[in-house]
Amino acid sequence: MKRALVLMLTFLIVIFLGLTSGVFAADFPDVSEKHLNFDAISYLTEIGVIAGYEDFTFRPEREITRTEFCALMARTLGYDKETYVLADIPFYDVPEEYWGRGYISFCFEKGLINGMEEGVFAPADKVTVAQAVKMTVCAVGKGEEALSTNGEKWYSGYMTVASENGLLDKMSQKADENAARSNVAQIVYNMLMSDVFNEQEDEETTENPENSEREELSDEELSEIEMVFSQKDFSDVKVILVDAGHNYQGKDIGAENLDYGVREEEITWQIADKLRENLEDMGYIVVMTREKMTDSIANTSVTDSLQARVDLAHTSFADLFISIHCNIGNGIGKGIESYCFQLGGYSARLAALVQEKVSESTGLYDRGVKTANFFVNKNTLMPSVLIETGFMDNEHDMEILASRDGQERIATAIARAVREYDTMEPIENAAIEEENYDEEA
Repeated sequence: MKRALVLMLTFLIVIFLGLTSGVFAADFPDVSEKHLNFDAISYLTEIGVIAGYEDFTFRPEREITRTEFCALMARTLGYDKETYVLADIPFYDVPEEYWGRGYISFCFEKGLINGMEEGVFAPADKVTVAQAVKMTVCAVGKGEEALSTNGEKWYSGYMTVASENGLLDKMSQKADENAARSNVAQIVYNMLMSDVFNEQEDEETTENPENSEREELSDEELSEIEMVFSQKDFSDVKVILVDAGHNYQGKDIGAENLDYGVREEEITWQIADKLRENLEDMGYIVVMTREKMTDSIANTSVTDSLQARVDLAHTSFADLFISIHCNIGNGIGKGIESYCFQLGGYSARLAALVQEKVSESTGLYDRGVKTANFFVNKNTLMPSVLIETGFMDNEHDMEILASRDGQERIATAIARAVREYDTMEPIENAAIEEENYDEEA
């Protein structure tokens, strides 16, 4: 299976970074047979995964960017430019015309990358060994195991799991160093040759009910839904969709804080569950995207997971969509921020109330209401907000996010915001605003 899989990649993968092909490691004057990574470089050049330069050198010590490594990983995992459909990615520094957007989109959809911080991918930054290792660990299906493995650094769990599964064999660099081409070749070679990679391939080819594809709505169902929403009064709230951001496992998992031993998808559910109790006590009907903390929704891809949440809101004919998330910002971010698709409508009204109530109740820094092209905000027919409740890498925020009292204060404040929203007068010309909303979506 292993050999057959790798030989198939010969036909699927184009030359890495468009460099000169047709040579083997033995032909590179700067890669002798005594080189630590000779076997890896030789094998990957033989099957066309990686190549040398026009002067016939390999330049083993050259560092590569985060986008270049995404390109290598995407091609290795079967990316096809002609057939791949771009997924929505939350990185504002990856423009639509960027040469590597397809590779980044593919890796994001596969759950290999999360970005450096909210909305930032840093495509031109050098990829570190730890970042490359994290992607390969996720590619072999060991991401959850790495997250549950404690350590001092964010990458400690990934390095431990990689070591246990032979992914660090013949690696000559430290985790926080920029990865050289020789080590990049070794990481990918180790991945291709690992038993866990090929075992995962076998498992994914078998039918798995949990990862079955999302059932798409028919044209008739969509027409009925659109008709209902075209007649809705969005200032009158009866049904609320509460979305606990991310999935407990699979393709759409969130951030983590190893010091506290918690994950974003756990905190978001705990807050969402408390919000459900508050809203039901107020008399609202609440629909949850994840009934239990260990639930996942449409686990086949990130896009499918997001679309399933939107579909559930539509088929439930929800009056509001509230998505709970946590932020991460390399230790420099703090506070709560709420997102809507555009300002001036019902979504922005609710977001402003959430900001006011939660910051007052918890003492979290008020980062304000912001607009973003987030999938759930852009594609819902009802008013929708996505709430980043705090930063998981900020000590003050985590004291609130990880405590039952802090979660209860956040949930209660959001519920109070909903109740106040529900008592306010309708927005003048709301129908026009909703029409513009749909056009922009």
